Amino acid sequence: MDERMKRNALVVGAILLALLSIGAGALIALTDDERAQTTGPTPSSTPTQTSEPSETPELSETPEPSASQSLSLEDGHHFVYVTSANRSDSGVTRVRFDLAYFYQGARAEREAAERGDEVVSGYYIVNDNPRLRTLPVADDVEIEYIPASQCCELQPGNIDAWLEAVLATNPTDYAGTNVPWWFTVEGGEITRIEQQYLP
Repeated sequence: MDERMKRNALVVGAILLALLSIGAGALIALTDDERAQTTGPTPSSTPTQTSEPSETPELSETPEPSASQSLSLEDGHHFVYVTSANRSDSGVTRVRFDLAYFYQGARAEREAAERGDEVVSGYYIVNDNPRLRTLPVADDVEIEYIPASQCCELQPGNIDAWLEAVLATNPTDYAGTNVPWWFTVEGGEITRIEQQYLP
C-alpha cells in the first residue's frame, strides 16, 4: 500500500506541475499581449476604410515592431505612409515614411473593438505612432500604382515618376504622399512599392 500511495502521489504531483506550467505559460503570454497593447500604437481618431484593387497581391497584417527594434525594418511586406524622399548626388534614393498597421478580417474586428471602434468593409488601420523611418530604395525597385486618371487597377510604374510625385516637383499621375503604400523590404532596402487603393 505504501508503494502504491507514493506512486499515486508522484502522478498527482506530476499532473499538478504540468497544470502549473501551462497556467504560467498562459499568464506570461497574456502579460506580453497586454504589454504590447499598452506600448503599441494608439488608435486613429477614425477607422479608415479600404478596398483592394483586383490585381493587388494578397494583403497581410503588418507586424508591430518591438520597443527594442531599430528604426530599420525587418524583411517583409509593410504598410506605410510616405512623408518624403530624396535622391543623393550618387543616385541613391532614400524614402522617409510612417509605418502603419493594416488589419483585416477577425484581427481587424479585435483591434477595433479594443479601441472602442467598429470595422467597416473588413479593414482597420492604426496609424498613431509618430516615429518616422528612412530606408534606401533598391536600384531595381518594382513599382505598381493606380494612375490618377484610371481607377482602380494597379499599373507598372517607375521610380523617377514616383519620386517626382512624392517630392511634388513635376505633375504626374502618381498619388505620391496622398495615399498609403505597401513596401517590400529585403536586406534593408525597399525592393517593391505598391499603392493601396482607398475609396
